[in-house]
Parts: sequence; C-alpha cells; structure tokens
Amino acid sequence: MPITVLEPTAAAVTNRAGASEALPPAAVSALWHGQMIEAIKVVRLERHVDLKGAKDQVDAYLIQQPVLKKKIEQRQTDTRDGLLRWAAFLLIGGAGLAYFLQ
Repeated sequence: MPITVLEPTAAAVTNRAGASEALPPAAVSALWHGQMIEAIKVVRLERHVDLKGAKDQVDAYLIQQPVLKKKIEQRQTDTRDGLLRWAAFLLIGGAGLAYFLQ
C-alpha cells in the first residue's frame, strides 16, 4: 500500500481539527517566533482541548500557512545543526583534553 494512501489529506486534517476557526492570537504569535510547543500550550488552555486536539489544530493551521510552516521547519533545521556543531566541538575538545592530560 503506498504511503500516500495512509496519510490523511489536508481537508481531512482541517475538518477533524476544527481549523475553520482561527487560532488564538497568542498561538499565532508563538508560531511566528518558532515556538510550536508554546502555540500548542496556548491552544490547549484557551480552547480547553486535549494535547492531541491542540496539536491537530496547530498542524491544520500550518497546512493552511505554507510560508509559516517552511519558516518553522527551517528554524528546527538550524537548531539541530547548531546542536550537532556544539556536540562535535565538545567531543573533539574532550578528546584533546584527555590526550594532553595523559
């Protein structure tokens, strides 16, 4: 079975998540600052929904906003790359320090 058959369509996600309503302004602001978890928290508090429902609403909103979705994905990629650089730096620095202390 192709993977595309298993993935829900954008319309299905929108209908299930109730994305016809706009997200709370604080959630939209959090998304524009790259804080997806904060946006989900705001949706949970203001809409009184469970975690899955809030995440579905935020995901449905991002499907409708491809520019915002691309910005968030780019920010996540940059963060991951930065963490990998720091990990490599610390590993090499630790190895160098261990070499000189022997």
